[in-house]
Amino acid sequence: MGYKEVPPGKVLEWIKQEFLGKEVKNSRSEAGNWLQFKLEAIERGRAVISLEVRKEMTNPYGNIHGGIMSLVIDEVIGWSVVSLDLDSHYTSMNLNVDFLYAIRQGERLRAEANVIRHGKKIIHVECSVFDMKNNLLARAASNLIATGMQIRDGEVAQ
Repeated sequence: MGYKEVPPGKVLEWIKQEFLGKEVKNSRSEAGNWLQFKLEAIERGRAVISLEVRKEMTNPYGNIHGGIMSLVIDEVIGWSVVSLDLDSHYTSMNLNVDFLYAIRQGERLRAEANVIRHGKKIIHVECSVFDMKNNLLARAASNLIATGMQIRDGEVAQ
């Protein structure tokens, strides 16, 4: 069963069956699929992913590129919002990232996102990224807004 076929109120259950504990390769997010992350945990309003930093994710110094770190953060935030199983689709209004510590190619990171507030139109989410020694690599906050967009046959219709 694809995402479009999941009945309302069953999205989180479906996500757990399809993706939990696995490398995500066939989500609706092509950028997320490129990351090759593992969905470590998911519950209503919370998601945790992990991934290995690959060469194509690094800056000239061999550390994760800031844009890739932002992609990781945006992706896990998206999963935390989808876990709410809401009628509306949401898009980012902003993403504020503090880069605190570097992580090198070949090392693994863990990103955790938590929905802090879900209002009628805006959702506020916070995210923390750690290495496997539990060093804090980055912190972020994002506000997302409800849109009128709907998914049709795998494409976004407006």
